[in-house]
Amino acid sequence: MLGQVFTPPTVAAWMTAWACARQPKRILEPSVGEGVFVDAIERQLLDQPGWRPRVDAHEVDEALRRKLLATRRDVELRLSATDFVLDNSTRGYDACVANPPYVRHHSLRYDEATYRRFDALVGERISRMTNLYGLFLLRIWERLADDGRAAVIVPAEWLNADFGRPLKRFLLSENAIDGVVFFEDDALVFDGALTTAVILLLRRGRRNAEPIRTAVLQDAAALSQLRFDNMRAVDAATLDPARKWSNLLANPGSDRESPEATGTLADVAICMRGIATGANDYFTLTEPQRIEAGLDMSDLKPCITKANHAPTNDFGSSDLEKLRAAAQKAWLLDPREPVCEAVERYLARGRARGIHERYLPSHRPVWYRPEKRAAAPIWAPVFVRGRFRFIRNSARAMNLTAFHGLYPRRADLLSIDLLLEYLWSDAAQRAISAQSRIYGGGLRKLEPRDVLAIPIPESLLATLGDY
Repeated sequence: MLGQVFTPPTVAAWMTAWACARQPKRILEPSVGEGVFVDAIERQLLDQPGWRPRVDAHEVDEALRRKLLATRRDVELRLSATDFVLDNSTRGYDACVANPPYVRHHSLRYDEATYRRFDALVGERISRMTNLYGLFLLRIWERLADDGRAAVIVPAEWLNADFGRPLKRFLLSENAIDGVVFFEDDALVFDGALTTAVILLLRRGRRNAEPIRTAVLQDAAALSQLRFDNMRAVDAATLDPARKWSNLLANPGSDRESPEATGTLADVAICMRGIATGANDYFTLTEPQRIEAGLDMSDLKPCITKANHAPTNDFGSSDLEKLRAAAQKAWLLDPREPVCEAVERYLARGRARGIHERYLPSHRPVWYRPEKRAAAPIWAPVFVRGRFRFIRNSARAMNLTAFHGLYPRRADLLSIDLLLEYLWSDAAQRAISAQSRIYGGGLRKLEPRDVLAIPIPESLLATLGDY
């Protein structure tokens, strides 16, 4: 898994023009891929005939290296097969252009000594869940010479993710961030990859009072009209590394809490992830499957497995019946003790399929028993496009992982109505947007901690917090 997501030429051209504005002598390309940035540098040479830089590039993919070396170049290209993260060279570079590989932490194979080197650089322990591109960012900054510039395109998730906090603290402490270019949430900059993108501009030698420049573009084509000096200025002193930066940088002031907001949803409710079965195809059943297996309804609980099974803001008994009539998964196995003969036959089927040996079932006290919890009065879909939805669970059904479950501390109908009325409001939607994690194509995600961080007004806190 090399995590290769290739850069569109229009993006590479703009990044190269900014990073190489001062005709650098040595340029770093730490993940050269198909050579789109090298191509951009060579196109720039056409307008600057007296400039002949050297490009030091890294690429671990042998097939791509062969292809790059087979192409005649107008720049001096030195190509290394060494993983850039592990390269121990200390040579400084006047410029860097990069699209680091996108590889999640669980696929990385670096030893602890490598991570400790990054800890020492940052001055604190970095998260071991840091994506590979986060390690590249740190290493790129380390390799920039005095007055050096780096233009790096990365997914936007690090601006909001927990693993990004040490990175943000470090880059702020170094006064490294010169600018950030965002793209609209529904713009898929990387062809075929459902992830948002930002261009991070790093520069050594920034003055303390210099602002961070930001811009939000509709798509990659809009880069051709973007001028750095015309980008919006944001005071770096206003940025808190512990907060999500997408809204802070892309829309300064848009996430400010209402003057009357005095608490968060955590003050009045609990939020839990949906039930994870470890084998939905076995532990959840359709009505025909229930009948075929001879299972009594008292050995099952009503459930919802997919976000599109609850299309409105109120999921009632009639909606549950529609799912059953349409042979959709709407039952969760939760047998009584002692198990009856029909349940024992169904469990035998599961054992024959090895369900009991799968990771989650094998780590439960009783492999076939789901997590014990009450039905959540309110559901929050994990992923949404457009407005965030909060759904009243009138059917008292269990929710699987497509939803988070929200449990108000005061669970009477009036309190639930008041909370939902606020969560559905435009004011709440603006506040929720500041907590969400943004993916490509306009897709947004909420984690339970994001839900609990939603600010709530004093009036609602006074009503729902009185318990």
